[in-house]
Amino acid sequence: MIPRRATAAKITIQEILKGTLVVRHGDRVVGVETRLGQVNRVNVIATVVDKFEGRRDEGEERKRFASLTLDDGTDIIRVKMWGSSCERIERIEVGDLVLVIGKIRRYQEETYINGEIVRKLGDPNWETVRMLELVKSRAEPHPIRLSEPKEGERQEREERSASSPSHQTELAPRGWQTAAATLEQQTEEAETLQVSAELRRKIVQTIEAHDGEGGAHFEQILKAAGNASEEEIEQVLIDLLSEGLIYEPEIHRYKKS
Repeated sequence: MIPRRATAAKITIQEILKGTLVVRHGDRVVGVETRLGQVNRVNVIATVVDKFEGRRDEGEERKRFASLTLDDGTDIIRVKMWGSSCERIERIEVGDLVLVIGKIRRYQEETYINGEIVRKLGDPNWETVRMLELVKSRAEPHPIRLSEPKEGERQEREERSASSPSHQTELAPRGWQTAAATLEQQTEEAETLQVSAELRRKIVQTIEAHDGEGGAHFEQILKAAGNASEEEIEQVLIDLLSEGLIYEPEIHRYKKS
């Protein structure tokens, strides 16, 4: 049976790009080796510095394509989307702070993120929250100690914050942990995939059509599913497997039970 989706690792762009690529199935990149171990899916908070929308030739079709270029202060990377997935960034603009979840991929010497979730973060404090999360992950098991600013420092910060166009407020000591928990909950809710009954029907029909061939391969299912993302297809397959309607005679091949 195929496993549930890997947890998206909170990581910097620099760590993604400097990691050792993990290659499977010929030359397909499926992740990177980092200080966290092998990372297949990432969770990045960064600022959008460029946006592109257009269409690219995909065989005989011209398929919708979009990308965001992200900068988190450590490096830059592109997030790419195709087909209906491009709708996820229609309201995203250059200068926005965003949370991005997706898989690591590589094409023509460029490592990029295949975007699954792109969400605009209205409060610039989320960038600070993520920075502290990353610091904590490197320092564990030692806790982070955030001291109260002295009176003079507090007044200076308040004056600087009041004059700043970003209106970014101070995070209370340890308050970032509560904020981080809130962001974690929101991210988990966003990751809950809603798949259509029509997609489920297409996948079941494709598996039935290839049943006499030893089952339908994932690539055949992906092609038959049209504009659906790999993540949506994987979720349907997980549901069908858990319901006992299909089984996996070999890796990435599916038959009716």
